[in-house]
Amino acid sequence: MLRQLFGYILFCIFSAQTLASLNIQPNASAETKESIQDSSVNKFYGSWLFNGGFKQASFAAVNPNYKIAQGDKLLVQVWGGFKYQSEVVVDPQGNIIIPEVGPIKLQGVTNTELNKVFLKSINRVYKKNVESYITLLSTQKVKVFLSGLVKQPGLYEGQSGDSILRFIDQAGGVRTDIGSLRQIAVKRHNKTIQAIDLYDFIQKGEMPYLQLQDGDVIFVGVRQGTVAIEGEVGFEGSYEVKQSNTLLKPILQSVAPKQSATHVTIISSSDIADSKEINVKQFSINELDGVTVAPDSLIKVTSQMRQSQLSIELIGEHHSSTELVMPVGSRLIDVINQVEFTPLSNRQAIQLFRPSVAVRQKEMLNSSLNALEQSVLTARSETNEAAQLRKNEAETILMWIEKARKVETKGQVLLTDNADLSSIYLQQGDRIVIPAKRNLVMVHGEVLFPTAVAYQNNMDASEFINHAGEASGDIDDMNILLMKQNGALININEQLNNEMLIEAGDEIFVLAKPDEKSFQLTKDISQVIYQIAASAAVILAL
Repeated sequence: MLRQLFGYILFCIFSAQTLASLNIQPNASAETKESIQDSSVNKFYGSWLFNGGFKQASFAAVNPNYKIAQGDKLLVQVWGGFKYQSEVVVDPQGNIIIPEVGPIKLQGVTNTELNKVFLKSINRVYKKNVESYITLLSTQKVKVFLSGLVKQPGLYEGQSGDSILRFIDQAGGVRTDIGSLRQIAVKRHNKTIQAIDLYDFIQKGEMPYLQLQDGDVIFVGVRQGTVAIEGEVGFEGSYEVKQSNTLLKPILQSVAPKQSATHVTIISSSDIADSKEINVKQFSINELDGVTVAPDSLIKVTSQMRQSQLSIELIGEHHSSTELVMPVGSRLIDVINQVEFTPLSNRQAIQLFRPSVAVRQKEMLNSSLNALEQSVLTARSETNEAAQLRKNEAETILMWIEKARKVETKGQVLLTDNADLSSIYLQQGDRIVIPAKRNLVMVHGEVLFPTAVAYQNNMDASEFINHAGEASGDIDDMNILLMKQNGALININEQLNNEMLIEAGDEIFVLAKPDEKSFQLTKDISQVIYQIAASAAVILAL
């Protein structure tokens, strides 16, 4: 059934119109999403600041330095020789009216001093036996203009005690292409009353307190200059600078150099005799006092430590340590000579896994998947009716491609029977596996009961498959792969009855063979299936 569905889907894809014309929107690949995130988030230092986190909540009379303004609502309580309780609003003159006391001027009084000022005013009339309590219930809302290089300039409402961060967040944040996080001004009556550098907030958590008023303008200026940072740091990308020459040390502290960082290289241009020249200077990371950097420079943080030893993981069937420390330049044979094997160790099937190989395998797999996806997206059909009929089948292929992108490659370096272990130099992170001798043969894939079958030296591949419940379809329509214990893959379609081919510890992969009616796409998918099986030892069914 699976084989028939597989063949039908391939046929439908080849006869379908371009999926874009059918309004099919395949999900962006994980790789594409990551590249979009990298370009939008990590390109500009501080661009993560405005993501909606500030506009969700508003300050309401909690700041002790808040100054009472007209329109604020206060709760007043007086007891003793004179009793009074009410919610009052500060009038346009900045007063509240208390019966038998008259107007009390509170505008400009801070939250901290509010009770003291109020009781003093009450005591002008009631000298003794009177106590009072007054608190700010809510502040007057203000409307503030957002101008300059914010994403959505306009007029925004908030509490007068709200931070400028909330107002900028409401306006969509600062434009990350040319907007500045360090050139922000709050203007009142066309005069700047506060200059704000948001790097102080990002790096030190410092934000000046400012009480906004109706009609104030928050102006985000243009970015004056940037330097590019790359290498052994927590943040790579553009960093905004305010001056023509900025101290390098605080910049590096902001982008979190890694423990491995040892040197900093500055690549900059300068005008000498009316001609541009490129200057390159390098400093030890511990000797940066007084070093400055100019806008448009490139700062490269590097590690120039020389590794003298390697950490090699040794797992599997042996009595040696699971981690070996070897000198740089050691070879695989040097490790093998140190291994204390057991009677169950399979010395003929030693496996080597290498992180750099896994990365390369993943790159090649993604390249194949991209080519397959392109083939799907450019396939056409003869009529719109036929294309609509096959839309779901086309989407199924694209979903399978997305699933394939998530496969993790193993990075195995295949050691053939005649491999010269003395010529294979070890790398940091290598993992050496000593398999145990197994008297089993694993059968995977398109069989009714994937299982392990006890090895018998007189059984061929077709018999092992039969012991796993037989293939789910005609075995002549399957692709049969044999994985030896050392990781080698062999196509045994023409050798299913060869009793000498199967050995204890082998694994048999039974793969559905695509329908030959759509040869080119069938070939592409078959190659990807084999590629996944070889690099990840996984059968990814469609």
